[in-house]
Amino acid sequence: MDSGIRLLDADDSSITVTWPVLSSSSSVKYSLQYRPSNSATDNGIDSGGSLLYTSLSTELSDNTAKKKNLTGAGHGFWFRVSRGTKSATRVDKKSMDYVGHACRRPFQVLSMMEQSRRMAAPSARIDTSATSVDPKSYVAHVSWAVYQDPSLAGYKLQMRENKGDAAWSTVAACLSGAEVRKKNLTSKYGYMFRVRPVLQGESGGDEDNLEVSVSEGGSTIPYSSPSLVIGRRKSRSGNSSGGGTSNEFLKLFQGLPSDNLLAKGGISKVPLSEAFANVDLVFLYASAHWCGPCRKYTPQLIKFYNDSKSLYATAPNVTKSIEIVFVSTDHDISSFKSYYASMPWLAVPFDCSLREKLLSFIKCTGIPRLVCMDGKTGKILEANAVGRALDLGRFGKYLK
Repeated sequence: MDSGIRLLDADDSSITVTWPVLSSSSSVKYSLQYRPSNSATDNGIDSGGSLLYTSLSTELSDNTAKKKNLTGAGHGFWFRVSRGTKSATRVDKKSMDYVGHACRRPFQVLSMMEQSRRMAAPSARIDTSATSVDPKSYVAHVSWAVYQDPSLAGYKLQMRENKGDAAWSTVAACLSGAEVRKKNLTSKYGYMFRVRPVLQGESGGDEDNLEVSVSEGGSTIPYSSPSLVIGRRKSRSGNSSGGGTSNEFLKLFQGLPSDNLLAKGGISKVPLSEAFANVDLVFLYASAHWCGPCRKYTPQLIKFYNDSKSLYATAPNVTKSIEIVFVSTDHDISSFKSYYASMPWLAVPFDCSLREKLLSFIKCTGIPRLVCMDGKTGKILEANAVGRALDLGRFGKYLK
């Protein structure tokens, strides 16, 4: 298969794609577009520049993206990507300037029935108690919930190097248990895993179908969503636990483009390895410009943030250090940028899928929401501080 856009995951209404890094520059932006496939014979070639694509974003900083709310395309979807363009209109670039699918077939969503039968994503971690033949390698411990079906014969496990042009490969075709160790892993990019149940008498499956779907087809059950990436090297210095912050806490931010958070209203970036160094309390702030209560609450939070920073600067031995991370629920990047420009704290990039993961982690069902966490362990200390006094002394008592 050629290099190009690959299918990372899909469900009954969304597709997640990934692609090779198109520039050595850390500040590169990507323009991603998509369209429904026109027919069963549509090969994705836009030689005349007449096919109508819809822009997803012109400022993606990560080479992975998820398109949600996909409906009504029985023949699948085509994606294409290029290095940053001037606007969301397709006239800025010719069709030949875009990178297309690694395979000449459209990507498929699942049916609702197929989605309902999928397993949950497996859990993956580095097993520090195990040893590999190569001292520079590491061992992954992968586990998953037991699939409840009387005809269960085992589990099929696949893995993928966390690179845009890497394909999924099979680790084991039919494992009897619900956990496994994978030795001699060496990639600095890390790995992810996915699993599916193998049922007695299943038929019609073909791994070639995995180029365009998360299902092998036939009577097989689709693969789960991928696990979190493990084994990725955080920085050149190798410091992934800045100032005593635990690896478990930093795992919450796994998936950041180049491991950087935004800072100073979006005009600069801070490495994840430095963002929470010596920070006692971390607040996740879920908010959006379209939300009136959020716009009223943000100035109060800015005052609390600036006062707390000033207090710690003058009396570090008698107070706690804090940091706030903005997790936007805005509908578009323009609203995000204008809103975040007024904030003095850090932020997750708008076009990063980590936003959704963090919102899910804090069980965000409404905004504004301010979650107080232990800056060393990541333990949630207060599920929502909105509506209560913004008192650093009160928050600090959680750590005593």
